[in-house]
Amino acid sequence: MESKEKKLNSAGNIFVTFRRPILLLAALAILIIGYFSVLAEPIRIYQENFGLLQELNGNIGVAKVDLETAKLFSDKIYQLTPLDSKLLDMALPTRHDDSAIVAQITSMAQRAGFSVGNIDLEETAAVAGSKTNSDRVKKISIRLKLNGGGYEELKQFVKLLESSLLMIDAYSINFTEKSPSYDLSLVTYYYNSPAAK
Repeated sequence: MESKEKKLNSAGNIFVTFRRPILLLAALAILIIGYFSVLAEPIRIYQENFGLLQELNGNIGVAKVDLETAKLFSDKIYQLTPLDSKLLDMALPTRHDDSAIVAQITSMAQRAGFSVGNIDLEETAAVAGSKTNSDRVKKISIRLKLNGGGYEELKQFVKLLESSLLMIDAYSINFTEKSPSYDLSLVTYYYNSPAAK
């Protein structure tokens, strides 16, 4: 039994002799265990956030450069004058206006040397394309009978259609040798502007 006591005494003497390094190692072990169990997750989150912050700062820098570049060109952006706005409205009206269409086509027919026998307008299905475009751009079918004139007058009328500010597409032109009249199928468009409602 004496040998057990000697061993315990010698272990106690070793502890007393090396108490400071043993306590220092124990404190270091507790610190390491505490780091991995308590502090590791907040430090990882901090490092991620710091990385994101640096990325965002880089993006802000790029955005500032883009903004400065845009400011350089902002004075070169074309501003619509009232005349430009009126011309655009004539090319693609913002509302369905039968009287304006009839007046313009009748005027072109008379300038080409024809008289208008009859003219029928009908809004048809929307323009093919994406849903957004088909909701906004509408078609108006025009059936037109021109009387008088000949082939040269017909060519002149087609040239007037092509040069018209209002977008007009000719789908068909029918005529016979015996009759001095021409049946035309035309289509024009208008922009169904939400602001115009």
